[in-house]
Amino acid sequence: MRPRIGVTCWHRNDSDRLERWEAIRDTYTGAIRTAGGLPMILPIADDDPEMIGDFLESVDGLLFTGGEDVAPAYYREPLDERCQEPDGERDLFEIHLARAAMARRVPILGICRGLQVLNVAAGGTLYQDLACRPGTRDYHAASGADRQRPIHAVRVEPGSRLHAIMGVAESQVTSTHHQLVKDLAPGFRVGAESVEDGIAEGIEGPGPAFLVAVQWHPERLYKERAEHLALFRALVTAAGAARH
Repeated sequence: MRPRIGVTCWHRNDSDRLERWEAIRDTYTGAIRTAGGLPMILPIADDDPEMIGDFLESVDGLLFTGGEDVAPAYYREPLDERCQEPDGERDLFEIHLARAAMARRVPILGICRGLQVLNVAAGGTLYQDLACRPGTRDYHAASGADRQRPIHAVRVEPGSRLHAIMGVAESQVTSTHHQLVKDLAPGFRVGAESVEDGIAEGIEGPGPAFLVAVQWHPERLYKERAEHLALFRALVTAAGAARH
């Protein structure tokens, strides 16, 4: 059986707001399938330890996907007016899921919001908007037609796990975020930085467990660029090894 990868999702409302959906873009699940994994979409639950334990028992690895801002209350800061409205239910579930998964050393890949969730869950903080960090380029918040297009270059740190996975010293990436790492979680390291302004574009957890997260969107690039597909292959490989 293919390694089972739990994929987080987000809430979406019908246009008339009479019904709510739990949704996921097919680029995430497509990347996992192409990498040899079996994607399993995890519904948004709560912080019940037994339920979270059951979720983790059912998968071999986790993919934390993009989406809304993480509530600053989780990193002990007041809400800035530039912070977008968080999804409280999703935050509650994903923060506790991340902490339980890290404690169990479940292989984890985080993407965009997923990087931010993992950093906060492990004790780090975020800038609530690009403008909060002097010198940060505004092109990180590309949207609309630019969502699929590589916007800027990242430098992959020599000796990092990201460098070993991607096999490149530099890569062109997409960029659709307005929040970013402020204080790195204790024990974590930066594995990639934006070339022009030095923001953390990739982070890695401590110890031998597979915990890698990137600020860009490799699920939008994996069909054309091998170094981005390699991130999903590495997660699936780590999940398969953990399963055995």
